[in-house]
Amino acid sequence: MKNKLRALQLRSQKSAAKAAAISTGLFVASPAFATDIASAVEAALSTGTTNVTTVVVGIVGIAAIALGLSIILGLMRKS
Repeated sequence: MKNKLRALQLRSQKSAAKAAAISTGLFVASPAFATDIASAVEAALSTGTTNVTTVVVGIVGIAAIALGLSIILGLMRKS
């Protein structure tokens, strides 16, 4: 039982050391990619804003057309 426990401890220490090395490498390399990520986020934000604006203008346009048609039909029924 002690051998199994010791083997598990050694395995967890090795895994922890690997994880620490990987995370350190990622943190060291992250400033190099920061500008790429920032520009990608800005591009996605502007694209998203354009898409939302297009959808809002489309919905307002459809509402205006529906209102105009209902007014025209209402006037035609009265006459």
